[in-house]
Amino acid sequence: MTFVTVVNSTAHADETAEAIRAIEEIGGQLQSIQGAWEVDFHLRGRDLNDQGLMHVAKLKKVVWLNLRDTKVTDEGLARLRGLKALKYLHLERTAISDAGIQHLSDLPNLEYLNLYGTKITDQALETLKGNKGLKQLYVWRTEVTDQGVARLAKALPQLEIVRGMDLSKLPSSYPPETKQPQPKSSLEWIVVSNRRQAPARSENGINCQVIFVNKSAATVKLYWIGFGNGELKHYATLAAGEKRQQNSYSRHAWLVTDENERPLGYFIAGEDDAYAVIPMPYPQLRR
Repeated sequence: MTFVTVVNSTAHADETAEAIRAIEEIGGQLQSIQGAWEVDFHLRGRDLNDQGLMHVAKLKKVVWLNLRDTKVTDEGLARLRGLKALKYLHLERTAISDAGIQHLSDLPNLEYLNLYGTKITDQALETLKGNKGLKQLYVWRTEVTDQGVARLAKALPQLEIVRGMDLSKLPSSYPPETKQPQPKSSLEWIVVSNRRQAPARSENGINCQVIFVNKSAATVKLYWIGFGNGELKHYATLAAGEKRQQNSYSRHAWLVTDENERPLGYFIAGEDDAYAVIPMPYPQLRR
């Protein structure tokens, strides 16, 4: 009996290692926390399709999965039915429709679901009534109606349903015709090598201006880390030497990546206008 247990354990370890390699090869980023997995395809894995999800399914204890902006479809979501530990699921701007939501009814621990920019209707909301543990649901820019949202809210009174947030109305470029700020300080540049090392989300604060200065020798991308579950919103691509004056709020977090969307570092805005200088060379490339 002991021999069989050892063999099975070894086989499971081999299968997990193989799944990890496959996920990384198709652009996924993984982090293991106390035996559970967080998997992110948002930045470098946008070509992920339904076939690629079979590798995620092999990990079993996945608690956080970001499929935002990928090519997954309703058929692919069927592969997630075995991820019973899944709590957070990002499906923003995917081809998911009502049919795909049917596959999520088997996820008993699902707490957060982001369906922004998908094709779902009130039919999907009816299906989600079975997800009793759901706490946050994002459905803006979908085809759901006021009536459908009201019915779901009645069925799940603990659920926060967000359908009116427009991220484009959050921090935007500083109006060029307005008097330019003259910062007297610079924000601290914090080096990171993956998304999970950066702040989980931005916090509310007072209005300020940040002047981003790319002093590196390469093009970088600038993302605002949103509220809630920390969705990333792309604001600018800065060539070497380029600047961007940005309206922000204190305690807002800004993530900087390279052109391939590998995280490099971040800034936290303060209450005063300030420069945010992306240094040269990237500290993490001094290896």
